[in-house]
Amino acid sequence: MDALADFHFLRPMWLWALLPLAAAALLLLRQRLSSGAWRKAVDPHLLPWLVESNWRRTGRTLLATVFAAWALAVLALAGPTWQQQPQPVTRSGDALVIVLDLTLSMYAEDLPPARFVRARLKIEDILADRGDGQTALVVYAADSHVVVPLTDDVRTITNLLGPLEPRIMPLFGNRPDRAIRQANQLFLDAGVDRGRILLMTAGVHEPSRLLAAVDNRFPVSVLGVGTESGAPIPLERLNRDGQLRADGQVVITRLDEAVLSRIARSGGGRYARFAADGSDLERLFSASDAARVEASDRQREHELWIDAGPWLVLLLLPVVLFAFRRGILAAPLLALILLPPDAAAWEWRDLFQRPDQQAHRHLQSGRPEAAAERFEDPDWRATALYRSQQYDQAARAFPGDDARSHYNRGTSLARAEQFQAALEQFEAALELDPDFADARYNKELIERILDQDPPPAANDEASQRDHPSWDDDDEGSAVSRQGEGGDPDTSDRDPTEGAEDAQREGDQTEDPQSESGQPDQPQQAEQTQAEREARIAEDREREQALEQWLRRINDDPSALLQRKFRYEAERRRREGHELSESGPPW
Repeated sequence: MDALADFHFLRPMWLWALLPLAAAALLLLRQRLSSGAWRKAVDPHLLPWLVESNWRRTGRTLLATVFAAWALAVLALAGPTWQQQPQPVTRSGDALVIVLDLTLSMYAEDLPPARFVRARLKIEDILADRGDGQTALVVYAADSHVVVPLTDDVRTITNLLGPLEPRIMPLFGNRPDRAIRQANQLFLDAGVDRGRILLMTAGVHEPSRLLAAVDNRFPVSVLGVGTESGAPIPLERLNRDGQLRADGQVVITRLDEAVLSRIARSGGGRYARFAADGSDLERLFSASDAARVEASDRQREHELWIDAGPWLVLLLLPVVLFAFRRGILAAPLLALILLPPDAAAWEWRDLFQRPDQQAHRHLQSGRPEAAAERFEDPDWRATALYRSQQYDQAARAFPGDDARSHYNRGTSLARAEQFQAALEQFEAALELDPDFADARYNKELIERILDQDPPPAANDEASQRDHPSWDDDDEGSAVSRQGEGGDPDTSDRDPTEGAEDAQREGDQTEDPQSESGQPDQPQQAEQTQAEREARIAEDREREQALEQWLRRINDDPSALLQRKFRYEAERRRREGHELSESGPPW
């Protein structure tokens, strides 16, 4: 009974489409009745020859099928429903943007080991307590930058917390108002009409400028990171000695709770001082707020009705099948079933995925050869050839004349031991982009290899083993770059040393003979055996050192974020934005 009481149509305007069906039914009924007078006057055995019956000619079964199909289609479009389905928490119900201060004041050590370290740990605690709401992370100094936009994947933010410190910021300063404006824009871009902003800082130089950026729809809460006694700002992490000074005096940065509390009250949020026991988060994100968000989400859960219209469409499938002439529908199906397995131009998966999508799946599953055959995109095809170690073909396949294309071709040629051609490609890349660090590094490495006498042979297995690595990155471009923090001793070693050692080892594998063809004395044999074992041990150590060198690929997220922030600052400067800081840079 409850289902009947809740039964209704989601799109009731479609029911007007039943009117033409009713009109057609009335017209047929009228024709049927008009022929009834002649049936009374004519003998039954003459009636089929004298009275034409449209009803009989068309067939009662066919008309009934058409009428039923029409009615079912209209009812399906109208969306019949009688029950509801609970929905997960709406993403926009609890959206939070964390704004992190990365000014020089965050290097202060009044919260050991440093303020920025404790702030990152506090963000991890916040993310661990987050439910299904969306979260974003914005950092600021003289300008603001988005680390992660609004997302429900908190692991992405957690993975990027490690490199966040003031030294990666392109400009020193203190402009939280720009970060607040950017946080507001993140909400608007994501279609979120209600959200919260959490500002994590030790102080704000111009509170009025920050409050002017606050949007009432997105209240600002503040978490004070620091102590009232404060601490100096060490410069060790900036590769400088001593502490930050101003006018000859050591700068002491202190937590300004009065200003931060006023900002939180005026911004519609709350203020809390950093606490290791988690009481600060309890004050900022109280249970009443969580209950309010959860209640609003529960209210939205009961507003979505289950549309039963698609189930009615299934009843129309037999009608659609019988609407075709006999054999019309079965012919293509039979052709697909009887298609020979070696008809290479077509596969079943072509119905659901484009060739590039299929090739990308092959590439992800570790089958670059199959991916190279399927890719239609030239860049991805060249990348697949490179990963399948078909370096000559990859060098010819990389398209374009920009710096990245020359770099990719040069890396492929280097892996193919075509060093001179690779050098020309790296030089072309640097002519187009003089700041291309990876291309410059590979060019210098190729020049060192070409300066050797003789250069390493392409077919020398030991030389290939000791040759520097030319690997590829996750985006499909061939990249080789020495890591910044590795052992410098192995980076300057002669790549041909392994070949010479291998040659010496090969020479020693034969039985030692004297010039006369007679075996050497036992003492000489033992000495030769000891030398051979020493060389083998030395080669093994070199291989281990080389393996460690090959693994030093520059994947430091801090360098990536630093380049990203620098690029954004340069772009804004070109667009005419003033990024200079009038106040102190901490």
